[in-house]
Amino acid sequence: MAQECILICTVGGSHQPIVASIRRHGPGVVHFLCSDDVGNVKGSYTQVVGEGKVLKSRREIDKPDLPNLATLAGMSDDQVYVHKIKGFDDLNACYLGTVRVIAEARRRAPEARIVIDYTGGTKSMTAGLAAAALDDGRCEISLVAGQRKDLSVVQDQTEFVRPLHVWDAQALRRIQASREVLRRYDYAAAGEILADAAARFAGEHTLKQLQRGIALCRAFDAWDKFRHADAKRLLEPYQSAFIPWWRMVRCLSDERRGHGFEWVEDLILNAQRRALQERFDDAVGRVYRALELTAQVWLQKSHGIDTGDVKLDLVPEAERSNVERLRGHDGRIKIGLRKAWDVVAAFTGDPLGRLFVEQRARLLDFLRVRNESLFAHGLRPVSDADYKTHVPIVIEFLQKCISEAVAAGGLARPVVLEQLPVSFLDE
Repeated sequence: MAQECILICTVGGSHQPIVASIRRHGPGVVHFLCSDDVGNVKGSYTQVVGEGKVLKSRREIDKPDLPNLATLAGMSDDQVYVHKIKGFDDLNACYLGTVRVIAEARRRAPEARIVIDYTGGTKSMTAGLAAAALDDGRCEISLVAGQRKDLSVVQDQTEFVRPLHVWDAQALRRIQASREVLRRYDYAAAGEILADAAARFAGEHTLKQLQRGIALCRAFDAWDKFRHADAKRLLEPYQSAFIPWWRMVRCLSDERRGHGFEWVEDLILNAQRRALQERFDDAVGRVYRALELTAQVWLQKSHGIDTGDVKLDLVPEAERSNVERLRGHDGRIKIGLRKAWDVVAAFTGDPLGRLFVEQRARLLDFLRVRNESLFAHGLRPVSDADYKTHVPIVIEFLQKCISEAVAAGGLARPVVLEQLPVSFLDE
């Protein structure tokens, strides 16, 4: 069974092109977009309903004395909808009116094909119809062409219906939409927009660009979700264009040795992305984990202490009794963030311990905000002001810790990680 067709066309000028379009597409319903009256001058709707006839309602068409568009095309009254546009020289009015008509047509017949024909009408009417069709993305676009005696009128009996393929235009509009989404680091949403464009609109000129964009969106989305092995696999074909990130993701996926604090740096940058999205609870949670992880990595690297199974003989004597109190029923000693940093500070001359003692009060203020949040032990959401007051101090502290650790331990630093990119669709 053939799919139902709905034709939406602008009216103004010659009858013949519109009749040709109706006969070519064989629509079950036609929506005519017409100009309204201006003073004593009748609008183009009279081409549909007949000169001098009164349109009692949008659908009720009186049979005219002279042939009109509907009659010439063999359309019955119940197949015809007339929409009069008052601001027919106002592009915005024409665009919004068309958007409403497309939505109504799709609501009445969700499975039907919608064909747009913008041959007739004022420049604003045709531009509004074409723009609405492009934005909708699911309409077929058609134009009646033919031989012209001048620059404006197609010569009678030379007209033919020409389907227009606007794949590249549609794809480029979606690439631009993806750019806007990427500004907020929403790689998943950007990738979905590009994948939809590739499935429906990709021509030869845009397919390669879309394929690259999809792969990179998926790579950085995986990275944003800490799936570093997946990110590395997806980024590998494009590594030469993303050298800093390629080097870093290899460290994060345990393929290449670095200074050991790469996960801390990654958590910091992830927190900053969450803050840009105004997800401040998420951002604080990531900074909290970065603060904890820094102590864990340093204790392991510098002092051989595993915070998940602390050996008392490795702990400075001044802190042993406090650590001993944390021994569990299984005989193992596990220490959390606060105690891990206390142990770091207990080592005489430890560079990170010195930084912690200097910033202890401010770091404890940050921990209080985190602990009072809904994601931790309280019910209070983290605000923008909370983030701006406390988080930059903690990030600066962590960056100093990493620099001190790299210098003190003579550790390798393959690259200084930059924030994940968002402008790769322009390349």
